[in-house]
Amino acid sequence: MDRMAAGFDIPPRQGISRNYVFDEDLPTTHLNSHPETNSLVSSTCQKCSESLHLLVNETSLACYRIEEHIQKTIPHLKSIDKQISSVEGKMEGAGYDADYTTEYLENMDVIPELQNIQGWLKNALINAGKIKDLHDKKLPPG
Repeated sequence: MDRMAAGFDIPPRQGISRNYVFDEDLPTTHLNSHPETNSLVSSTCQKCSESLHLLVNETSLACYRIEEHIQKTIPHLKSIDKQISSVEGKMEGAGYDADYTTEYLENMDVIPELQNIQGWLKNALINAGKIKDLHDKKLPPG
């Protein structure tokens, strides 16, 4: 809808650009008589325009900071990931070793060689005790 047709006497807005200083529709005859004021107003408008431009583009600055942070942290995260993978592999190997050992120990009763060894160890301990007793009897007291 056209602003003039709606009953408003406001001229259409112009877009804000980086180089925006003055609106052409504003009267500037009183500024031409004071060059110092004109330069101050011009520089102030320029600074305001730049500030507005920065505020409008602040989201891109935030995205840049996020990207910068990501670029800094990715190498550290990759090294941590490698360490975790290494530890995970070692833990998996230890788990397999523990499972194999448990299975072997559960089946020890079935292995006849181990039962023979157990009997031989009992006999060896009994014989060692007998030898010690005989040796103690042969030694004179004191």
